[in-house]
Amino acid sequence: MKRISVQHIGNIVNSNAIIINGNVSVDGQVYKDIQNMFVEILRKDFERFSIDAINNTKSELNEFLGDLLRKLVNEQQMQLIEKFNNPAIQVFLHDTLIGYISNEDNIMKEYIVDILIDRLKVNSNSTEKAILNEAIKLIPNLNLFTSSLIVLMNLRHQVVNTPFSFMLDLFFNQLSPFIDNSCNINNLDIEYIIQNNCTKTISGIYLIDTYENHLLKQYDLYFRKKIGQEDFDSFRTIHPEIMHKVNDDGTCMFIFDKKNWMFSDVNTTLFYKRLKARKQEYLIPLVEELKKFMPLLTEKEVREYLCSINQNWLYACEFLNSPALKTVDLNILGGYTANKIISKYTNMTSLPISSLSNPISL
Repeated sequence: MKRISVQHIGNIVNSNAIIINGNVSVDGQVYKDIQNMFVEILRKDFERFSIDAINNTKSELNEFLGDLLRKLVNEQQMQLIEKFNNPAIQVFLHDTLIGYISNEDNIMKEYIVDILIDRLKVNSNSTEKAILNEAIKLIPNLNLFTSSLIVLMNLRHQVVNTPFSFMLDLFFNQLSPFIDNSCNINNLDIEYIIQNNCTKTISGIYLIDTYENHLLKQYDLYFRKKIGQEDFDSFRTIHPEIMHKVNDDGTCMFIFDKKNWMFSDVNTTLFYKRLKARKQEYLIPLVEELKKFMPLLTEKEVREYLCSINQNWLYACEFLNSPALKTVDLNILGGYTANKIISKYTNMTSLPISSLSNPISL
């Protein structure tokens, strides 16, 4: 960070502005006030620290404040800092700061900043507040394997939606860090997330489906045999309307993949919903007819597809389908945490707590 003589912030001319990361400026007095507030919130904790530890902590707090203000400026949410005077927020800030300075993982530090911003956005009387209060205590204590475990468990329910099916390929590729970690997840990791209230128990008659079958249900337009050029040309000759534009990007319902054709969309229900909204219901019977030329893959073929991306998907699928996880599922806290983590590694957007069950756009 560096000081400059004059910096324009909106319509304000500030003679003591602070530049963060070279491109974000904030009022110098605002920065100093928040900086002092953080130190005051941790004053009791400082009594247990050595002089060197206090100095290191203050340096960490400056990094935290820089990350926080940069994100607030980028999201145009700087007005949220007014909530720092709220006693409930200061209690949350204490847990946030302790989690940040005690964590050595830069990615986890980033999650902590994100959770604080989420907390600043929600009403103090909301259920979301209670979930975030738990999340800020959980995140700093996760490691590579427990965080990967939560992400993998969330995949059994997660649905990503895109009008360009090749992006699903990219999504599965982006999951590789978690897939690689799946080889080293053990029962201790499972017990840890259970004891930290990330899970719920599923009754025996509602066992969780295999991950491969989940993919077949949620991406039923993607995990199909591709249609050959000859069959496609014959169908298109009879029904040229299959080449009509079906989305705002101006593309049709098919994309060409090497020597064959495949659906552009990945989920029938979501695709039909969009067609109806666009007054294109006349295409639905044609899609159903085309499905006859393109049968669903088997669970084995789905797994082979995943393993062609990363061989460790074999371990991930076996782990997700194991008896140890058949009756264990993520609760809202676990789902929120997984959503935060996975959004850092993929193109998917991070959803608010109230929308965790909705399809996620890529």
